[in-house]
Amino acid sequence: MKKIILASVMTIFTTGVFAQNAALDAQLKDAQCKTASDEIAKAEKATLDAKKTLKSATWVKLAESYQEMANSCGKDSLASEKAYNTYKKALEIDKAAGGKGTKEIEEALTGQKLYTALMQQGAGFYNLKNFKNALSLFKLASSVNPKDTTASLYAGIVAQQGKALDEAKIYFTKFIEQGGKDVAVFYGLSELYKNDKDNAKAVEVLKKGIQANPKDKDLQSSLINAYLSGGMMGEAIENMKQMIASTPNNPENAKNLAENIKNLGTLYENEAEEYVKKTRPLESQMTQIGKEKAEAEKDLAMSDQKKTAQEEELKRLNDRLKKEPKNAASIKASIASVTQLVATSNTEIEVYKQKIAKLTASAQNNSSKEAELKTLKAKETELKDLAASNYKKALEIDPNNYDANYNIAVFYFNQAVVVKGTVDKMDMKTYNEKGKAIEEQVCGTFNQAKVYFDKCKSLKPDDQDLVGNMESLKGVLEQCAKRK
Repeated sequence: MKKIILASVMTIFTTGVFAQNAALDAQLKDAQCKTASDEIAKAEKATLDAKKTLKSATWVKLAESYQEMANSCGKDSLASEKAYNTYKKALEIDKAAGGKGTKEIEEALTGQKLYTALMQQGAGFYNLKNFKNALSLFKLASSVNPKDTTASLYAGIVAQQGKALDEAKIYFTKFIEQGGKDVAVFYGLSELYKNDKDNAKAVEVLKKGIQANPKDKDLQSSLINAYLSGGMMGEAIENMKQMIASTPNNPENAKNLAENIKNLGTLYENEAEEYVKKTRPLESQMTQIGKEKAEAEKDLAMSDQKKTAQEEELKRLNDRLKKEPKNAASIKASIASVTQLVATSNTEIEVYKQKIAKLTASAQNNSSKEAELKTLKAKETELKDLAASNYKKALEIDPNNYDANYNIAVFYFNQAVVVKGTVDKMDMKTYNEKGKAIEEQVCGTFNQAKVYFDKCKSLKPDDQDLVGNMESLKGVLEQCAKRK
């Protein structure tokens, strides 16, 4: 992004006026300063006179003396500010006296001489890193010439560097309103608003910047980032589409165009992740209900089997009691014990039935969530497909775009992992019916990923993320080879 650089520009003001002074004899310069000081002393003395102090001309003379000191000598670094304030005093006195000289004083207050003096001495303070005084003088210069963009630009920059951020916003905004088109100002002002978490204002500024500089790609990229910072993914995507549409597809613009198309793919992928954040909790919740219900049904079946065995044992003991009266006491004790076990099993069975009924009701209540999940998953898939499509388009234009190669490789890798997960969850019967065919497709997708990872390796062989992913992929493909 373009940064605002002020020092080299401000040197114009400090060197432009004083360059000739440097060439003058030191004695001549001292004489000029002495003359200016004498004029100021004389004019200040006049303002102390009871009659003269009531005349605007007296104060105009003092203002002109301060102005001359600022422009020709410069020793008094606040002479320009004193000139401004003294002209204001003269204007106040003149209006009170009838206003005969008001026009001339107002012309002086908006004149080039005073403006130059303020700007020159403001630049001097800036070069000394005295941002407070520099800002004060640039603000006065901006009021002297309200239509001039330079003073408002410098006031904004100095305010920003001096951490007077609210004033920086004011003068950057004034610069823009005056018709200023400096890209760095639009960017700098938008960053100030972004730091305040006011993304709406940041977006507004950047839109104005793009309108003033329609060909500047930095501002367009900044606008997309501002949309993202404000959670406006849809706007970011639309703006990126506009950037792509406005970029000619020719050799000169190929790399930029491919990069923008890749970035659009990344935006789609980022939006897909927002849907993932919504689908995963729903999937987890519904999977957990199904898992708990399956476990409860398994426990119920085991309890039923256990109860059946206990009831059979009870029948056998009752038959023995009839046949073995001599062992009645021992058999009755066994009967009592088994009867208690049957009762316990009945209690367990009832608990499991209630749990299953509750989980079944929860599953039924989640039927609406199933529809919601289906919709969310469809949108997630759509966005990921759009991401992959744009990565491929970017590679058609620039086959060496590393990020596009890497992103499409990861897309295929992750896609294969998801499908493989469904195979891993199959029971043996289902696996034998269709699992092997799906595994072949999965291995094919992993091989697609390898093609793009190999390209990445040729571009950046030392990338550590790439090395790690390729090691994982290598292990997976070895397993695929064993299954053939």
